Amino acid sequence: MKKQLLELMRTLKQADAPMTSSSLANHLNVSPRSVKSYIQEINLIIPETICSSHKGYVIDPEKADEILSESKSAIPQTPDERVSYIINNLIKRGMINAFDLCDEMFIAYSTLKGDLVNVRKILLKGDLQLINQNDTLMVTGLEKNKRKLLSSLMYSESRNNFVNYEKMSSSFEDIDVMFIKNAILEGFEKHRFFINDYSLENLILHSSITIDRIRNGYSATDTGTIPPVVRSHEYDLAHDIISRFEEKFNVHFNEIEVAEFTMLILSRASNLDYETITVDNVRQYVGEEIYRLADNIIKDFGSYFYIDLSQPEFFVRFCLHIKNLLIRSSSGYFSKNPLTSSIKQNCPLIYDAAVNAAILIRERTGINLNDDEIAYIAFHIGGALELQSTLTNKLSAVIFCPGYYNLNSKLSDSITKRFSDVLVISAILTQEEELDKVTCDLIISTMKSDQKISTPFVEISPIIKEADLEQIKNKVSEIRINKKRSTFREHLSYLIKEELFEVCDKPFSKEETIHQMAEQLKRLGYVGDVFESDVLERDAISSVAFDEFAIPHAMKMHEKKTGMNVRICKTPVDWDENKVKLVMMLCFNRNERYLFNELFEPISMILIDPDNFNDVIKAESAEEFIEILSERLT
Repeated sequence: MKKQLLELMRTLKQADAPMTSSSLANHLNVSPRSVKSYIQEINLIIPETICSSHKGYVIDPEKADEILSESKSAIPQTPDERVSYIINNLIKRGMINAFDLCDEMFIAYSTLKGDLVNVRKILLKGDLQLINQNDTLMVTGLEKNKRKLLSSLMYSESRNNFVNYEKMSSSFEDIDVMFIKNAILEGFEKHRFFINDYSLENLILHSSITIDRIRNGYSATDTGTIPPVVRSHEYDLAHDIISRFEEKFNVHFNEIEVAEFTMLILSRASNLDYETITVDNVRQYVGEEIYRLADNIIKDFGSYFYIDLSQPEFFVRFCLHIKNLLIRSSSGYFSKNPLTSSIKQNCPLIYDAAVNAAILIRERTGINLNDDEIAYIAFHIGGALELQSTLTNKLSAVIFCPGYYNLNSKLSDSITKRFSDVLVISAILTQEEELDKVTCDLIISTMKSDQKISTPFVEISPIIKEADLEQIKNKVSEIRINKKRSTFREHLSYLIKEELFEVCDKPFSKEETIHQMAEQLKRLGYVGDVFESDVLERDAISSVAFDEFAIPHAMKMHEKKTGMNVRICKTPVDWDENKVKLVMMLCFNRNERYLFNELFEPISMILIDPDNFNDVIKAESAEEFIEILSERLT
C-alpha cells in the first residue's frame, strides 16, 4: 500500500476529532483533491473504513488496524526479503521509480542503493541486467531468463519459509496439532498404511483447517454422494481417525467430509494393494468444469514460471480444494485463514502466483476471492514446490518388506533416521507384484526378487544391522554419482559434436592451433569474427594451459552457439612452458553461460589426474571421448 495512504490512516487514528480535507492536506503536504482520492482508495479495500460528515473525516479504528497490520506484514523487513521484493516487482511491473520503491518498503534511498548491489548480482547469475536511468529501474534480458529467476526465488521461499508444525501450532492456537499428527500416524499403523513426512504434514494442516471450519459452523454443504473410488479399507481408516478428531475437538464430520478425507488419504498414502486415487478418479468426483479449471490454473502457472505442478498428488489435492472453494462461495462464506499474514510476508512470490490463480477463477466463475482464500491456494502451490525442491536434492526410496506392518514401520524409521538428509521413503510394499508399479531411485528389500527390476536394488536383513546401513549408504553414493555422471554426459554431448572432434598428427604452434580451431567454430556458425582475438587476449592475461591440456576460451561469453572444439595432439603443442596434448576450445552463448561453471572445474579436476588424462587422449571419436570423461567423474 502507498505510504501516503498509510500516513493518512495513522493521522486520522491519532486525531481527537474529525479532520477536514484541508487539514489533512496540510498535514500530508498534498492537495485536498489528493486526500479525497486516497480516502476513496482506502474504502475500496475495506468499505466504510473512513466516513465523512459536515465536521470532517473519521476513521473506524478496527478496520484501520486491520489494514495497517496487513500492510505492515506485507512490507519486506530483511535485506533478503527486500531483494526478493525488488526483483519480483521489477520483472512484473517492467520499470519502477527508485523513490517510489523506497516509499513502498519504508526505507531510505541509501538503503535501497545497498540492496540494488545484491539485486544486480542475482540478476547477473540469471543472465539479466539491472538498468538505472535517472532513478528509473528496469531489468533487461530474455523473458525466459526472467521467469526462470522468479522460479528459483519461489523455490527458495518454499524451502525457507513454508508451513511446519511449529507454525501450524501457533496459527491454530486452540487446536492440538500434535494430537492430530499422532491420531493420523496411529490410524495408519493400525490399518497398515504408510505415509511419508511431507504428505503427513499436508494432511495434518488439512485436518486442522477442517476442524477449525466445522467448529465455526461451516460444514461441507454439498449434497453429492460418496465417490465410487472410495474403497472400504481406506474409508475405515478415515473413519477411525475422524472419530478421534470428533471426540477430542467436539465436532462432527458429515459423510461428504469423511469421503473427501478418504480421498486425501488415497492421494497421499500407500497401502498393501498399492492402488491410489488417480487423476481420472478425481475427475469423476469433482466434475468436468472444476477439473478443467484446476488444469488451466496449473498449465498457466507452468507456462509462466516453467514449473510443473501436474503431479497426480498435487492435482488431486488442488481439484478438491477448488471444488470446496466454489461450494463455500455459493453460500457467501469464505474461510478465515490463520496463515494469511505469514504467507504474504514470507512467501510474496508464491502468494503472487496464487493471486494469478484467483484472477483465472474470477474470469471463469465470476467469483472474487479474498486474501484468506488466496492464501489457501498459495499454501497448495508452496507445499508442492517444497516437495519438489526436497526431492531434487534427495533420492526417493521404496521399502519392500513382506510381513507384519510394525516390522515395516520400524525398518522405515531406522532408515529414515540414518539417511534423512539424502533419502525420502515414498512407499512400503508387501507384495512382489507391486514392484513394477513404483517409480523411485532405490528399492530396499528384505528378500530377493524373481522379477527383472531395472531400478537400483539393495537387499538387507528384516532386522536391520550396521552392515545393512553401510550397504544402503554405498548404494546411495553409487546412485548419486551415476546421476551426476548422467547429467555431466548430457552436457558434454550437447557441446561436443563429431565435427568438433579431431585427432591431429601434425605439429602446430599455439597460435596456429588457436587459429585453426577458432576458424572451424566460425565456419560451423558457432562464433563471430572477434572470437579468435578474444581467446588470444584471455590466454595473454593468464595461460589457459594446465600441464598437458589447455582449455582456451573468451572472457566474454556472447557467441552465436555453445560448443566445445576438441583436438587430441599426437605431437604436443608448445603452449608457453607446457607440452599440450589435448586442447578443448570453449564457446558459449550468453544464455548458456551456466554450462561453463558446471563443466570447467569438473573437466579440469578429471584431467589433472595422470591416469585419467592418459585414458582420455586415447579416444578416437567424440562419443568415446565423452564416455571416458564421464566415467572418470567422481
